[in-house]
Amino acid sequence: MKIYFKKRTQKSTRIFSFENWEKAFINVDKSHWQEGRSAHSLAFHFSNPSVEESHGLTKLRACLDQFGFKYVIFEEADIEHNSRFDSYRNGRKQDLFINARNGNKPLAICIEAKVDESFGEYLSTVQKNGEEYLKSHPGSNRLKRLKTLCDKFYMGKNIEELNIIRYQLLHYLAGSISEAKKMSGIAIMPVFVYKTNKYNDKIGEQNKDDYNNFMRSLGFKSIPSSDDSLLYKNEFDGTEVYSAYIEIDLK
Repeated sequence: MKIYFKKRTQKSTRIFSFENWEKAFINVDKSHWQEGRSAHSLAFHFSNPSVEESHGLTKLRACLDQFGFKYVIFEEADIEHNSRFDSYRNGRKQDLFINARNGNKPLAICIEAKVDESFGEYLSTVQKNGEEYLKSHPGSNRLKRLKTLCDKFYMGKNIEELNIIRYQLLHYLAGSISEAKKMSGIAIMPVFVYKTNKYNDKIGEQNKDDYNNFMRSLGFKSIPSSDDSLLYKNEFDGTEVYSAYIEIDLK
């Protein structure tokens, strides 16, 4: 599989090793490159022992196999991929987007990497902060995007009723479905949780609860797992969506 770092502000960079990945990432976002945190861990996992046959790809293939996708070909990947899902500025930033295929069916694999970073603010907090921001930035679309997403996925519910739902997960779902629709394929949403020496067990358990709450709130059906992974599936507007919460020990 070929991995690229495609940014609008610079030429596309082909990734051949962890060192390539590190250099490309630091040139764009040095503040988020820290050993033991998510960006660094994702790069390590998907570049060792090699980019072509990494431990990350092995783990991903095992996940896809449990979903029933047994003949997957990984074609091309993009780090920090921007998934546009509405008409507002910017979209969902996928930590790693992989264009893949199972037989003749395209797969849009949108990987979210975590250590113990949260899934963002709760929807009620996003609304409150958006209202404050709008006072000094009258052209802001933050509240419009929030309302659009909630109307799409939570029809008939007020945002106040969704106070246990994390905004990043909603953003993640919308961006992943958008990528799948572009290729008339299936959306795959694996959350890779890296247990490094900076992982906090208490925060990690809260993140897992937040993930489960989100899946259940939208009627995702649980899939039996042969390991400790959490597996779910659902369908939105004719697009199949599969999601997984996978914990990986990197200590």
